[in-house]
Amino acid sequence: MHDLDIARTPRWSNVGRDRKALAIWRTMERNFGPGVSKGAWLDVGCGSGAIATTLAGIARHVTGIDPEPWDAWRGAMAEHSNLRLMVGEFDGPEPPLPGASIDVVVCNQVYEHVRDPFALIRNINRVLVPGGVCYFAGPNLLWPIEPHVFWPFVHWLPRSTAHRTMTVLGSRCASELDAYSTTSWRLVSWFRQSGFSVRNAIPQRALSIEGKGLQPRVMRTFGRLPGVVHDLLLPLMPSFVFLLKKQS
Repeated sequence: MHDLDIARTPRWSNVGRDRKALAIWRTMERNFGPGVSKGAWLDVGCGSGAIATTLAGIARHVTGIDPEPWDAWRGAMAEHSNLRLMVGEFDGPEPPLPGASIDVVVCNQVYEHVRDPFALIRNINRVLVPGGVCYFAGPNLLWPIEPHVFWPFVHWLPRSTAHRTMTVLGSRCASELDAYSTTSWRLVSWFRQSGFSVRNAIPQRALSIEGKGLQPRVMRTFGRLPGVVHDLLLPLMPSFVFLLKKQS
C-alpha cells in the first residue's frame, strides 16, 4: 500500500498557517536578503503541509517531510509543481535527503516532538549548503504553561505522573501531553556543536508587529530594548525563534 493511501488528517488546526508561512518568509528575507526565495526550501516536520504549500507559492522549490503521510498532500502537490511532500524522519543517524542540497530549512514547533532533537539539528546542518540558513522555533521548558495542553507545570513532572495528575483533575487531553521541550541554553549548545551561528529573532519579530492596540505597542517597545536585556530574558520567554546559519 502506498504511503498516501494511509494518510491522516491534522490533529491541530491549519487556521493561520498561511500567515505563519508568510511571516517566516519575511523574517528570512529581512535577515538574509531577497535571494532566499530563489533557493530550495525544506519544511521539517511539515505535518499536513500547510506552511510548505504557502511557501511553494514563493520559493523556487519546496520539500516537506513528516514521519507520516497526510490527506492534504495529494491536492497540494497537484496544485504546485515545485512542491514535494514525503515521508521520512529527521532525527535518525542520517538525514533522509542528500547532504548540502537545501538552501533554507524551516523547523517550526518540531524539536519537542522528536526522539532526538540534537540529531534533528545535526541533520538540518548536514542537508544545508555551506552558508545555508534555518528558521528554528519551539517552546521553552522553563515557561510554566505547557503550550500543547495549556496546563501549568505538568511538563515539569515525570510524564506518567503528569498524565495521572491531569486525568485525576478531570482533563480530557492528558494523552495529548506528548511533547518534550528544553531550555535555551541546551538548544544554543546543540546549535553551536552542530556547526551553526545563532541569532535570537524574537526582538526583530516584535518590532515588525503592526497595529495600534496595547499589545502591538508593548511588543514593539519590547523589541527596542537593548540587546543585553534580550539576552537576559531569552531563557524566560514562552517560546524561541532562532535564525541559524551553517558555518562554511
